[in-house]
Amino acid sequence: MANPSTNSKHAIKFGTDGWRAIIGKEFNEDNLTLFNLGLAVYLLANYPAGTPLVIGYDAREHAPKFAEYSSELMNALGIPTLVQHGHCPTPVIAHAAKYAAAQWIASPSTRNDEQVIARSAATKQSPCDDKKTCGAMMFTASHNPPEYMGIKYIPEYAGPSNVTITNAILAEINKIAEQVEINGLAKLSKKELIKLIPKHNSPAQSQSISAFPAYKEDLKKLVSFDTIKQNNARKQLTVVYDSMYGAGRGFTDTLLRELGFNVIALHDKQDYSFGGSLPEPREDLLTELRDTVIQSGAAFGAANDGDADRFAMMSSDGGFFPANKALSIILKYLLDKGLRGTVVRTVVTTHLLDEIAAKYGCKSIETPVGFKWLCEVMRREPTLLAAEESGGMSILGHIPEKDGILATLMMAEVLAVTGKTLAELWQEVQELVGKNYYYNRLDLHMDGAVKDKFVATFADPNLTELAGYKVMRVDRTEGTKVYLDNGAWFLARPSGTEAMCRVYVEANDETVAAKISCELEEIVTKIAS
Repeated sequence: MANPSTNSKHAIKFGTDGWRAIIGKEFNEDNLTLFNLGLAVYLLANYPAGTPLVIGYDAREHAPKFAEYSSELMNALGIPTLVQHGHCPTPVIAHAAKYAAAQWIASPSTRNDEQVIARSAATKQSPCDDKKTCGAMMFTASHNPPEYMGIKYIPEYAGPSNVTITNAILAEINKIAEQVEINGLAKLSKKELIKLIPKHNSPAQSQSISAFPAYKEDLKKLVSFDTIKQNNARKQLTVVYDSMYGAGRGFTDTLLRELGFNVIALHDKQDYSFGGSLPEPREDLLTELRDTVIQSGAAFGAANDGDADRFAMMSSDGGFFPANKALSIILKYLLDKGLRGTVVRTVVTTHLLDEIAAKYGCKSIETPVGFKWLCEVMRREPTLLAAEESGGMSILGHIPEKDGILATLMMAEVLAVTGKTLAELWQEVQELVGKNYYYNRLDLHMDGAVKDKFVATFADPNLTELAGYKVMRVDRTEGTKVYLDNGAWFLARPSGTEAMCRVYVEANDETVAAKISCELEEIVTKIAS
């Protein structure tokens, strides 16, 4: 399906995963109303009458209000809604999109997570018994600054919307925008808004749900809760968890405590400013996590982003373990357990995963940037690991959505079973493939003209060498990925929304990785001068 053209009447644009914008500017009441109407038309056309829509939200300011408004509008158009009670991580809501079992439903005043599980056992039903939904609407701006809000539409298969779906929703939004005046749209009454959607259903109801119990029960099928508990009963380990004031608060730390860890929780309170920072688990934003891990003698530290679908780790000695390193350890662990399946990663994610997979006879697949592409592979074939450099992970048997909670618990299991540190496990991974891996990510800030010239540098067919290394191959599937004769590679990818170009560098020698990175930075300096 062709990508719908941009409509000048509104500011709704789908990025890698949903729509994000600044509250009060592009993310305003009128555009929110327009988004809801467009999504409603898509849902009414593609799902049977009475199919409920799950609605959730993260820990950002105004998120509950946006969710409530959307639920009321969807109800008026005849779409029942199941609204999560309280803030919630994206992976939990994604799970609910696939497994919205009727026994979850309860009013906020009577909701009791343990009663849900007990009632399920009494009726011999799993909390994950299938009850079809028309997907989920998740209010989150992920790791973006606090002034941002966003919406992810998660279809009933529990993963990111593919391009066909997002294009179809945007096409409906564009049609409505051509028929009405957007300014003041939110001020129209429900009756007036309903008239804009001729093919609506009779008014529906909203019910409150707790999506966490069923999600937790499914995690127990993937993570060895009993093994971890037994290990902590013998020798309790300390874990430092940083929710970064995000939606992981009360979820990831709760599960770690249930597993018997002594949990030191950082930033575990509501703060709409995210402490004056970003809820993004980058090394430079995790200094308190590092210091606390070292001072407390913790086995490891873990952090989630704003909606807890991404992660990063800290080793007991304060070493930073981003997704590339952590997922390599987890992949080897899963393979050593005897599990097999496809390993799929994005184009900017470490090639070390390919080498590990090959050692065990598994195939690997490279996709464009965005978990939606990994999701497509997970849906069509048994996938042992789906990996994303920015902190996204899912595994065989789980929903096709990135999950920072699962990543944290999986690493807890690895440490419990092996009795080794992250540093020791990383050394074993490199010994397995017979080489070291070094990875850099550069966020090179530059204006539009410099960015265009920088990108053009690597589009030049006469590019034969860089930093003294011969260019062997150039792939322009996503940005420009250049393979060098020493096994190193780099990828330059301009940002579509910011004045920067992201560059990813990987080599088997730390000096080589640094040399390539310096050369790329010098190119920017020369262009800008």
